[in-house]
Amino acid sequence: MRNKMIQEGHIPQDGKQLNALRKTAHHSQADMAHLLQTFLKPHMKAGFSVLQPDISRLECEETALDVPKLLAYASLFKVDISTLLKPHFQTFCQSEFRLQHFDTNADADQHLCQLENEGRILAYSQFPSSFFVNPHDGSERFQQIAHPDYAETHIHTLDSLLNFIFSPISRHSCSARSDILRHYLAHFRQRSKHLHFFSRAAFSCTSLFPSLILLPKKSTLIMMAPVMQHDQGDVFLEIRSGSLCKEIHEFYFHKIKTLDVDISLLRIGQETLELLQQGVSLESAVRFFYDEVQKRSPEDSAAILENFSVDIQEMLRE
Repeated sequence: MRNKMIQEGHIPQDGKQLNALRKTAHHSQADMAHLLQTFLKPHMKAGFSVLQPDISRLECEETALDVPKLLAYASLFKVDISTLLKPHFQTFCQSEFRLQHFDTNADADQHLCQLENEGRILAYSQFPSSFFVNPHDGSERFQQIAHPDYAETHIHTLDSLLNFIFSPISRHSCSARSDILRHYLAHFRQRSKHLHFFSRAAFSCTSLFPSLILLPKKSTLIMMAPVMQHDQGDVFLEIRSGSLCKEIHEFYFHKIKTLDVDISLLRIGQETLELLQQGVSLESAVRFFYDEVQKRSPEDSAAILENFSVDIQEMLRE
C-alpha cells in the first residue's frame, strides 16, 4: 500500500482534464487510443501501440502520462502542455507566451470554450463584440456564454458605442444595429452579467486599448487577433501570467472610471436608431441622444459630450 501511494503521488497529468478534452471532442476511449497511436507510431519503436485500457488508466491517474503522449495530447487538442498537468507540475512550465493558430473557427471556439468555462472579462476598444453580431451561433462556446449562470463582464470604450450608433459608414444597417442593442439588453439583464463603458477622453489621444479577454481564475490573458488568417480560424496571443492578469484587472476595475448609465445608454441608443430608420437627420438624432442622457443620467452627460467631436460638442452646447 505504501509503495502504491508513492507511485500515485507522482502522477503528473490531470486525469479529469484529459477526460474532459476527449468528451468535448466526442471521442470514445477507443477513438482516443487510435488517435494517439496514429499520431505517435511513425516516431516510436516497432511494436508501439496504444489501447483503450491505456486511455482509461491515464484518465483515472493509475499510470503516468509519458512525454510522447503528453506532446500528442497537446498537439491533437491544440492546448498548452501545462493545462494537461496537475497544478504542482504546471509550475515547472516556464513559457508564459504562446501564439495560438487554428485551422478553422470551430477549432478556435473549442479551445476558447475550454479556457473560458469559469467565466471571463472582455475589454474591447470596439463595439459590439462578435457574440452579439451572430447571436444565433449554435457553437458550444456561444451556448456557454449565453447561459444565464455564466459570469462575465464586458468593458467598452464609450466612443466605440457612439461610433456604432452614429457612423454613416457602418457595416450594419440601422435595423441591424438596433437588433444588436436589443441582444445586448437581453443579455445584460441577467444577474451574472455586467456591462461597463469608460471614457477614452480621460486619457491621452494616443492611448491604445487593445481588445482582450481576461480569465482571472486561470491567470490567463488572451490578446485578440494579432495577425489574421484568410479562410482559417482565429490567431491570438495567449499569455499565462498571474502578475500581468492582476495588473490588468486592477486597471479596469480600480483605475478607470466607468459610467453609471451603462444599460440605459443601450436603450437610448436603440431609440435613436429607430429615429434614424424613420429618416430623422443625423444632427437631430445626436441632439435626441444627448438630451435623453441628460434626463436619465445627468451625472454622465459630461463624459458623453467629451466623446463627440469638437464640432458636435459646439452644436450640442448651443
